[in-house]
Amino acid sequence: MTETTAGPAAARFSGAQSRHLACLMLGIAVVGAQALMVAPMLTDMARDLGVGPAVIGRAHGVYGAGVALAALAAAPRLDLWPRRATLIAAMAALALALLTASFAGNWWVLAAAMGACGLAAGIILPSVYALAGDLSPPALRARAVGRVITGWSLALVLGVPLAAFLSELFGWRGVFAIMAGLAALSAFTFLILPGRSEALSAASVSYRQAITQPGVVRLLLVTLAYMIAFYGTYTFLSDHLRGLHDAGAGLGGLIALSYGLGFGAAVAFDGLLDRLGPWRLAAPVFVLIAGIYLVQPWAAAAGPLAIVLLAAPWGVLNHFGLNIIVSLLSGGPEATCGAVMGLYSGVTYIAHFIAGAVMGLVYADFGFTVLALVAGGWLVLAAGMMMGRSPSSQPSPRTYPG
Repeated sequence: MTETTAGPAAARFSGAQSRHLACLMLGIAVVGAQALMVAPMLTDMARDLGVGPAVIGRAHGVYGAGVALAALAAAPRLDLWPRRATLIAAMAALALALLTASFAGNWWVLAAAMGACGLAAGIILPSVYALAGDLSPPALRARAVGRVITGWSLALVLGVPLAAFLSELFGWRGVFAIMAGLAALSAFTFLILPGRSEALSAASVSYRQAITQPGVVRLLLVTLAYMIAFYGTYTFLSDHLRGLHDAGAGLGGLIALSYGLGFGAAVAFDGLLDRLGPWRLAAPVFVLIAGIYLVQPWAAAAGPLAIVLLAAPWGVLNHFGLNIIVSLLSGGPEATCGAVMGLYSGVTYIAHFIAGAVMGLVYADFGFTVLALVAGGWLVLAAGMMMGRSPSSQPSPRTYPG
């Protein structure tokens, strides 16, 4: 490893660093696309397998359970495993699981295959986030994470619309097969990532070691509040709009497109996080996101165009919010980074489950306006937890494994 300082010389990524981050971004894009592509194909999948749409929804729910299970089970061991080899093996497993799903003859096989996809994604996501932190100089960490999480924007802007279009040509099975090929390609690109002859840690890292790192418990609680609010509103927004305006499923695609464009465009301003400090910007950004949630019912009532336009700044702010959380969590010691990011992924998908179960009850009993108020409250709580932090609490500089 070579020492990299936070001075002027570290103001730009090297060519090798840029290529490594591009590989990681592609990996996130593949994981995001295969997770999000089910929505536009759900009706066709249900019809082909002879079940109702809700059954396919439950089968897809197994995916989220798989992500959470793998992330939490693997968290103490991620720093025991060499990052590059782990990513290659997990992405290859994802490709195999997607290919299996494309041949599913009933919903049970589909659910099992999607669960396997979730298990693989539960290893890939924290490993990618941890490696993004490993590969970046401290002064460029937020920009590095910003590049990598732009893969989610690619998944929204390209993955969801393209999956819908390709399903018209090749059917949903063809889309799963194509995605399996992209996962295999991503595994191949991981070969250029810097490797290690040994793991970062000589022994597995316990949850206690991970959560005793400064600020980790607080950040995981922030993650829980943040993700419950996001998934709670994103999941039920389209249903609310279709009831209000008798709209088709295409409106949800437009919202995803607008959100994804905003999310991706925000990468140009990630340098602000490095210059001003993620801790300083966290509370203001979270309060602005809370404002977005409070405005959503009004925009939905105003018409489809208003909510589509609102999705773009929502994407911009969520990019910053996610970058803040991931940058801070991945900025600790390398020996515990994988474990911490595994906990982050596990908490994220626990929040996904809570959003569907608890926030779904709020939506069913009280409507979207109350749901949006609750979501805003979660973000205000997250903002409160991020206040009162000093720059001295941020992680110390690390080395770049060149």
